[in-house]
Amino acid sequence: MNTQDYINELKIHLRKLPDDDREDAILYYFEYLAEAEPDGAAEAMEKLGSPAGLAAGIRADHAMLDFEEPGEGAAVAKGLKAVWLAGLAAVPRTILAAFVTAIIIVVFFAVMIALFGTSIGLVGGGAIGLAGGFLLIAADGATAVFYLGCGLTLGGGGILFFRFSVWCSKRLLHGIAKVFNGIRRKRERKMERRRQAL
Repeated sequence: MNTQDYINELKIHLRKLPDDDREDAILYYFEYLAEAEPDGAAEAMEKLGSPAGLAAGIRADHAMLDFEEPGEGAAVAKGLKAVWLAGLAAVPRTILAAFVTAIIIVVFFAVMIALFGTSIGLVGGGAIGLAGGFLLIAADGATAVFYLGCGLTLGGGGILFFRFSVWCSKRLLHGIAKVFNGIRRKRERKMERRRQAL
């Protein structure tokens, strides 16, 4: 495979990146390989690994950067994308890699559904307590105050728990994606040492 073939295949694997990021990556690796030509291009391509593997690492790094940028909108979706891409880049490209990453995402969703379900239950219980308190005002003032207090406490706790759930989901996704990226980088360093030893 020559430099142009390598770059063309890399372009195919990076097609889903934003145009500017894709062009920056292509230009960087094209210049890297061009500097190594004519004698060292094959060695440089071997050092980089397959275009598919290189692209997986680039996409994972891009997803992590995108996830780490500030902003509340679609944080969970960005986090899931970062986890998925980092997971696929962290382990060899097999069905097992996709399976393990999918299981981690399913477990994450189960935990998040439990957290968000609890917060919704607390807010719902608070609403029921407030409604009961307002209905009892005319009949029994002390009981009405008790139900209003319980309703406010549960509702406020539910809102706070919801905020905690959002924070927890972001931190958990970020941590999982960082672990996968660390595994990928460690594997790349190990492969590099193995190549140098040959």
